[in-house]
Parts: sequence; C-alpha cells; structure tokens
Amino acid sequence: MIYGIGTDIIEIDRIEKACGENSHFIKRYYTEREQELISGRGRRGGSCAAMNFAGKEAVAKSLKTGICWRVRLEQIEILRDDKGAPYVVLHGDTLQYAKKCGIDKIHISLSDTAVLAMAYAVAELRNEISDILQEEEII
Repeated sequence: MIYGIGTDIIEIDRIEKACGENSHFIKRYYTEREQELISGRGRRGGSCAAMNFAGKEAVAKSLKTGICWRVRLEQIEILRDDKGAPYVVLHGDTLQYAKKCGIDKIHISLSDTAVLAMAYAVAELRNEISDILQEEEII
C-alpha cells in the first residue's frame, strides 16, 4: 500500500553552480557514495547531482514531511544499481522516521533534459501495516 508520493523538479544549472562555487554544498548534501557517482559521470556530473537533489526532495515529500528535523537531505542517498536504475538508501533520523511510519521501500524515478532534472518517489508501507490499514478501512 502506498504511504505517500513526492515529486520535485529543479534547474540543473542551479545545482551545477552550487556544487562548483562551494564544495561545502556537495559535501553537506551528498554522501561519499553519491559524490563518487557524480564525479564518475564526467560532463554529466551536474545533471546527476541535480537529479539526485530532486530525488532527495521527492523522497522527503513522499514521507509526508518535506525537509525537516526528522527528514534531512544528507540522510537520503540516491544511488544506481548495476543496470543504472536509481534506488534509495536512508540513514540516521530519516531511516528511523521511515521505520516508525511503517515504510518498507521507497521507489524512485529520475529524469532530465538539457535544462531540468526531476524525480518522482513513492513510499510503500510494509505488508503487515498495509493489511491493518485495509482492515480498518473496511470496518
């Protein structure tokens, strides 16, 4: 059962400028593994950084909070599997919050154009939580 959905869109050049002008930005908001992913993309590094940033925002929205003290950008990690598909890894307080809400998995889709990066995230409840909610809705 779906817990929440989130989407975000961002201009790639805004993230490229933030990353290029200030190394603090990339170190603050991206994990080491994300930084490696971004730097490994060469010319497309800015686009990758923007898609990941949009992904982090979309994940936060799918948790129904947005960015707050419980859900923090630097604790949302967007990586790629061996086929290139993006996936989400949560850490710290953000992971604990998701567990408390009964979230089992967060699905993510990323896309970009020459100018924009966007993301769409779906937070999914664990099956037992979903079963309880469905029973409550029937009553």
